[in-house]
Amino acid sequence: MPHQPPEFQLLIKPAGSRCNLACRYCFYHDNDDYFPPPSPERGKTMSQEMMERLVQEFLSYRMSQSILCWQGGEPTLCGLDFFKSVVEAEKRHGVDGQVVGNALQTNGLLLDDAWCTFLAQYHFLVGLSLDGPRAIHEMYRGTSFDSAMRAARTMRAHGVEFNVLCVVTQANVRQGAQVYDWFVEQGFNEIQFIPCRQVGEDGKPLPFSVGGAEFGQFLLAAFERWIALDVGAVNERVFNSLLSHFACGAPNLCTFRERCGEYLAIERGGEVFPCDFYIQPQHELGELGERPLHEFFTVGREAFSHLKAAVDVECRDCEFFPMCHGGCPRDREPNGRNAHCKGYKLFFKAAAPRLKALASELRRVQRR
Repeated sequence: MPHQPPEFQLLIKPAGSRCNLACRYCFYHDNDDYFPPPSPERGKTMSQEMMERLVQEFLSYRMSQSILCWQGGEPTLCGLDFFKSVVEAEKRHGVDGQVVGNALQTNGLLLDDAWCTFLAQYHFLVGLSLDGPRAIHEMYRGTSFDSAMRAARTMRAHGVEFNVLCVVTQANVRQGAQVYDWFVEQGFNEIQFIPCRQVGEDGKPLPFSVGGAEFGQFLLAAFERWIALDVGAVNERVFNSLLSHFACGAPNLCTFRERCGEYLAIERGGEVFPCDFYIQPQHELGELGERPLHEFFTVGREAFSHLKAAVDVECRDCEFFPMCHGGCPRDREPNGRNAHCKGYKLFFKAAAPRLKALASELRRVQRR
């Protein structure tokens, strides 16, 4: 183990791609096909023994913050007792003063009083999937709107900290202002707008995907509402990332950072990957136990630094390149240009001057 290991997070898929929904746009729903079927040695969910080993090694690095993000599929299918065991393992293997954080991404279907009591007690940060009002949400997510809204109410009642993950699809991409207003009206003040881009075997976007210009127009419509009414009261991840670029010198969203690789993705059977968008056999780094986690992280980060840097010349010459660094490699087209490039340019051109001014004002206030 190195004297000063690198800082990284874990993104853990304890149920693999198992889910109690079948969202039409899910990029991960058939990922279990890449791995051996369930068996006595490899169950449908991560074993207690594997979880214990994973927590023990990760916490042994004594990072400034040890963050474990539990995603799916649907991680709550592992059951509440599994996550109670996670917390007990963290207590056993952590030390006094060590900062350990847990995040959980969920569709909310299973969140009841017992779940929310636990999540609040141990300060889990929850990401709740919700794409907008009922008609929009259920276009691609089935009849799950009532369950998601019930989960939000239950989390609020128990004091669970949560944000909303809104996938931007053909169901809502032309209603940026309306969708934003609806979220605010419902009291959701932590929002993440995530563009949907799935391509078929022919390399063409699937029907529910959004084009670059469409996503930019959506962002800009929502931004105009936010900048006029809700600065300081509502947080949205793309807006915040651009604000961070001007206020701190670097975006805080991995999509826009100069290099990829801030975490490792761990599958339910212990397979290790550099990113959850790249959980395919050709990107597997190995399995837990084959080498220390910090070595997997170093190898994965190096591999992904090349992916991030593979942009075309025009992209690097763009005035907005320092704000996006070519975007997520997953969204790159064969020419190296990001599929959402037109949209990001549209958004940056309109939003950057105002966010730059806002960042200057924030720095001025802090110096008082």
